[in-house]
Amino acid sequence: MPASKINDLVKDAVKQPLQSNSKMADLKVEDINCPRCHKAFTCNAADIQQCQCWGAGLGADDLAYLRRQGFSAEQTGCLCRNCLLEIQIEVRSIVGKS
Repeated sequence: MPASKINDLVKDAVKQPLQSNSKMADLKVEDINCPRCHKAFTCNAADIQQCQCWGAGLGADDLAYLRRQGFSAEQTGCLCRNCLLEIQIEVRSIVGKS
């Protein structure tokens, strides 16, 4: 599921009680392959605080870096935690050099 869709659903869920939020039914646990490294991982969008990506969010610089590499959340969906952390390190090293 694209990260932008997950973010929208989470924002909507905060605004409305869980029982009345039909969009939450779209969120589920999925075994997927990371589009960046191709390793298998489990995406737990149904309980985002229990997902492997929780706490490894990307900032604007990280997202811009991904876009320059040809990745977009809408096209690729979720990335594994290892890739998220690697991207953060790569971006910090690039920003530190400039």
